[in-house]
Amino acid sequence: MSPKPAAEDLESALRAAGQAHHDYEHNFLNGEPDKQWAGWYAAYVLGRLGDFTSPTSLAGWLAEAPSEDDWAPAESRHVTQRL
Repeated sequence: MSPKPAAEDLESALRAAGQAHHDYEHNFLNGEPDKQWAGWYAAYVLGRLGDFTSPTSLAGWLAEAPSEDDWAPAESRHVTQRL
């Protein structure tokens, strides 16, 4: 298990995941929303930051986080509180 990432690193990874996922939806899903987005983000973030938690746990935390306009910091805070 990798060490818990810094909140700034997690936020950066989430922003990168968001951009990559947007491209994925646009290019491979023909603009349709991905209902499995949280698992996609979890895989991306864990691939970038290491296995600091399980993919299932991270996907669940991402899916339950409150929605805010500037979502990356909010998601990062939510996940960090659960680690």
